[in-house]
Amino acid sequence: LKLPPFELPFEHSSFAMFEPLRGGPRLNVDEEGEASQGRPARRPFRLAGGDDSTTFFIVGAIGGAVLLVLFLGFAALDPNMYGIRQNYLTGTIHYDVERGGLHLLGPFMGFIQFPATQQTLEFSMNDATRDAAPVSTRTGADNTDQHSGGQPIQISCALQYEFVTSADQAVCGPDPPAEPQPCLRKVYLSLGSYANARLRYILLAGNEVSNTAQRFTPLQFWEQRKLVSDQMLQAVNQTLYSEGNVIVTRFQIMKVVFPKQYEDTITAIQVARQQQEINMALQRVAQVEQSINVMQSENQANIAGIQANASAISKQLCANATRDAFNMKQTAKANKYNELREKLNFTPKQMSEYFKIKAMQSQAATGQMVVGVSGFQSSGEA
Repeated sequence: LKLPPFELPFEHSSFAMFEPLRGGPRLNVDEEGEASQGRPARRPFRLAGGDDSTTFFIVGAIGGAVLLVLFLGFAALDPNMYGIRQNYLTGTIHYDVERGGLHLLGPFMGFIQFPATQQTLEFSMNDATRDAAPVSTRTGADNTDQHSGGQPIQISCALQYEFVTSADQAVCGPDPPAEPQPCLRKVYLSLGSYANARLRYILLAGNEVSNTAQRFTPLQFWEQRKLVSDQMLQAVNQTLYSEGNVIVTRFQIMKVVFPKQYEDTITAIQVARQQQEINMALQRVAQVEQSINVMQSENQANIAGIQANASAISKQLCANATRDAFNMKQTAKANKYNELREKLNFTPKQMSEYFKIKAMQSQAATGQMVVGVSGFQSSGEA
């Protein structure tokens, strides 16, 4: 090893501290780089106690630093999370929105995370699930009393919202179009974090529910609750879309609580109306039953008339048939007796006697008969 011309001999120089602790012969190196006779050559300078592992340590440190930089350049997102890129050194917030997976961002970069699924806000008394207490407000004035000022009311409701991403700088940038679209970058820059955004959404939604409730009468909360719910959904969606950069997809009124006295009054009115409907229905049933009875009576009268007419006709027919049969029988008998008289050459007197004999024969066949004979004389008198 050729030393610089200004270097002092090793044993007299200030670099003696770099002499290795290992023993062994030394060689002195002259200006031409050859070992001098009788003197060992000098070894390269290194720290006392050092060895060749120092080089490996330096290389390992450099490699570890490179790997650390590469590791810091990756970021992971849950499958149901959005992420917008942020530079931790400059504080720059990018427009690009990523969702789920492992992403290569570069050193000193990370994600600001927002949920990608629909989120629920609940206003109720259920401590396990609620985000805020029920909305306390007043209804609009009653139609029957315009000076009533409405009734106090507590509305338990729930809504679901979701973030709609946009990577368009014209939409999310400093000069948005006339109708801006939701953008995660705007949410973060205006509200600072998702937790702050959620608190803001609770406040805005509660105010819109309260304002919308004042446009409806108390009776509409009983009879037209679907209309009330639809109007609240529209109002909450418009406000959260314009001021919170989210879209409300669903809204539900879970419970409406009126003051007990007013609720009892409304309940009594509804019960009376229902009872009136029931009475009217019963009256209609009675009318139908009476109509059925009248129809049955009319039908029974018609049936009785038909049966009487049929019986009269039947009796008349039977009487006529009996008469005709009797006449035919007598005519037949007269004809036969006339034929008999003509065949036997009976006189009318003889025919009369013949009829008497036939009558006695017919009577004798069914019982005893006594016959009186005129002009009979015994033999003793004779």
